[in-house]
Amino acid sequence: MSFFGDLFGGADQAAKDQISGITAGLNQATQSIGQGSNALTSNYTAGLQPFLQNFATAGQGATQLGNVLGLNGPAGSQAALQTLQATPGFQFQLGQGNNAINAAAAANGTLGSGNQMLALANYDQGLASTTYNNYVNQLQPYLGMSSSAASGIGGMYGGLGNSLNADDINLANLQYGAQTSIGNANANAALSDQSLGLGLLGGALNLGMSSIPSNSLFGGLGKMLTFSDERLKEDIEPVGELYDGQKVYSYNYRGDPTPRIGLMAQEVEQRYPDAVREVGGFKAVDYGKATDMASELARFLEAA
Repeated sequence: MSFFGDLFGGADQAAKDQISGITAGLNQATQSIGQGSNALTSNYTAGLQPFLQNFATAGQGATQLGNVLGLNGPAGSQAALQTLQATPGFQFQLGQGNNAINAAAAANGTLGSGNQMLALANYDQGLASTTYNNYVNQLQPYLGMSSSAASGIGGMYGGLGNSLNADDINLANLQYGAQTSIGNANANAALSDQSLGLGLLGGALNLGMSSIPSNSLFGGLGKMLTFSDERLKEDIEPVGELYDGQKVYSYNYRGDPTPRIGLMAQEVEQRYPDAVREVGGFKAVDYGKATDMASELARFLEAA
């Protein structure tokens, strides 16, 4: 870890780890939901096929019924007539019946008479009517079959739509929760870093803030030691000064946009040399020593 990771990077790294876990979980959940949606679509598609087949078959039957009822125009009526004439046994029954009538007329001497013609017409009309009614009765179930198939198709599509919509809602909720958690993790890390920086100067500025935790930041180099080398900072702006005249600056470390507040090691070294240490070639400030005089002055002025 870098020098600044030891100071301020703990919360940042924890946030990164948390965000990494959230992102990994979201990716896995997204993948699982996607796989589930694909499987669901495949299952519904397979289940839909019988309804589509029944609907197609019912559609053909309904068209034939429309033809025979005269609902589909002259072309439909002509097609129905051809179908009726091609009904199995129709031509045979027609021939047999006509032959019987003709034979009877020849036997009784009425061949070619009006009675023979009337008998032939009545027989042919009766046979045609019977064939027509039988054909219509055969086609009637296709109407119910068509309605049932259409209802089944609608139900399948409705079920698929509801299931996919539920998947989308679940995914949206997961994404919302993940983004909220990521935002909270970043915010908590920023607040933690800000609290650490402000805590270092809390006593000296008499702001009523608590100092940093008592554990050492650099393992024995001092419990209030932090890098304050001007070479490590950028966007430096003076924001005030301590009771002993030391200037306080706002800044951020190079490569880290997080705003911070503190002293400048080079200036502290001129006034309190024993408060500055060299760590890795950079100057670090023992804020306990650097702000001791300012704290004494603050207490004196408050007591006055």
